Amino acid sequence: MRRRDFLGAAMAALASGAPALAAPPSQSGPLGAPKPGCQPCAFPTLPDTIAGMSLRELRDDYRRRLFDGFLPFWDRGGIDRELGGVMCELNDDGSVASDEKYIWYQGRAIWVYSCLYNRFGKDERFLEVARKTREFMVKHMHAGGGRWHEKVRRDGTVLEGPGGNVYGGLFAAAGLAEFYKAAGDPRDVELAKESIWAAMRAYDDPDYGDTHTTQYTAVPISESGIRSEGHSMVLISILSGLLAAHEDPRLEALQREHVEIIVNRHWNPEYGITNEYLRHDYSRLPQAAGHMFTGHALEALWIVMHEALRTKDRALFNTTKTRVRRLIEMCWDYVFDGWGDGDFFVEETPEHRRGPQFEVKTMWAHCEVLIACMTVLEYTGEVWAKEWYERTRDYLLRTMANTGHGVWRQAVDRRGNDLKRVGVSEKRKGNFHQPRFLMMNLLSLERMIAGGGRLTPFPT
Repeated sequence: MRRRDFLGAAMAALASGAPALAAPPSQSGPLGAPKPGCQPCAFPTLPDTIAGMSLRELRDDYRRRLFDGFLPFWDRGGIDRELGGVMCELNDDGSVASDEKYIWYQGRAIWVYSCLYNRFGKDERFLEVARKTREFMVKHMHAGGGRWHEKVRRDGTVLEGPGGNVYGGLFAAAGLAEFYKAAGDPRDVELAKESIWAAMRAYDDPDYGDTHTTQYTAVPISESGIRSEGHSMVLISILSGLLAAHEDPRLEALQREHVEIIVNRHWNPEYGITNEYLRHDYSRLPQAAGHMFTGHALEALWIVMHEALRTKDRALFNTTKTRVRRLIEMCWDYVFDGWGDGDFFVEETPEHRRGPQFEVKTMWAHCEVLIACMTVLEYTGEVWAKEWYERTRDYLLRTMANTGHGVWRQAVDRRGNDLKRVGVSEKRKGNFHQPRFLMMNLLSLERMIAGGGRLTPFPT
C-alpha cells in the first residue's frame, strides 16, 4: 500500500472508532471475525495456563496478593478499630497521614469486607470490620433522607456536608446492600434503597450538577443537569448485587432503564465509542460527541456484562463483550504498553490531539480490563481475551503492583514511572478497585477449577 493510501485508511478507521495503526496480538479481525486461515478464535475448553501459570497457581498468586499483601497493609492503620470506619490517606508504612474520612471510602470498605465475609470463608474478622465501618458511617455521615455527608474527621465531626454529586450516596448504598447479605438486618437494605432513591431524585433534577459532575472530560461542558455514564454504571453495579438477594419490582425497572441507557444512549454508533456525558434528556452533546472517558466506558461494559449473567441475557452479554474488545484494541499504547484509560478524542482539535491520551495510566482502569477479560475468557474461551488479559496483567504487575507494601500505586506516566496526579493526594491509598479485581478474578478461577477445565456454562 502506498504511504498516502495507508494514511488515508488509518484516518478513516480512526474516524469510525476502529483501531488502525497497530495490530492487536490476536489473529482474529478487529471485532472478532476470524481471518482466513487463522487459528481457532476460541478455546473449546479453558486453556491449561494463563500468564504462564496453571489455574491453581494463578489463583494462589492472587490469594497471596489479597490476603498476604493488601489486607495486612490496611490492618496497620487504615482500619480504625477504635472508632470504626476507614482512613483514606496513609503513608507507605501504613501509618495514618490524615484523620479525615470520606464517604466514598466508607461505603467501599463496607462492600469490600462484607464481600470478603460473604464469599471467602465467613471470617468473622472481616464481618467485624464491615460492621464497625457501617456503624460509624450511619451514625456520623448519614444526613437524613438517604443523603450523606461527604467528609468527616476521625471522630465523626462533619467537615463537608452532602455533596453536589451522588457518587457518595451510591457507594454508601453499595456497602449497605452487601452488608445486608452478611448480617441480614432489613434496616440496611431499607437504608440502601432510601439512598438509591434519594440519589435518583437528585440526579433527575434538571439543575443537577457541580464541578465534580463533569470531571471526567477535558471538553468544557457548561450545561446543568448533565447525564454521566459513571452514575448509571455505579447504579447498575449496586442493583445487580442487591436484586440478587432482595426482590423489588421498582428497582428491577430502574435497573433495566439504566442498562438501556448505557447500551443504547451513551454508546455512540457513529464513532463506535461511548460518550461519558449526555444532555439531561440523554440526547447527544455536540461538543462531547467525539469524546470518550475510556476507563469508565470499559468498566461500565463489564458491569453490564455481569448484569447479563444475572438476567441470563446472552445477547446483551455478546454486545458488551464485543465492545470491550473494541475499546481495549483502540486505546492500547502499542509503543510503551499499558492502556490509555483517560480521554479519547475522535478528531484533532487545537486543544487536543486525536486518539487515546497516554500521559496518565491508572491502576484502577487496568484492573477493570482484567475483570472484563477474565469474564469473557471464563464464559466464551475467546482467544483475544486471554491474550489481552496476559498483556494487561504483565503491565500492571511491572508498573503499579511493585510498591513493596501491598497496595498498588495509583497511576504511572506513559513510560511506567510513578506519577502524582493533579488534585489527588499522594498519600491516597486505594481501598476498592484493587481488592475488587482480586476477589472477582479469584471467584472466576475457583469456578473454572471446579469445572475441570470446561468453560463456565452461561446461566439458563
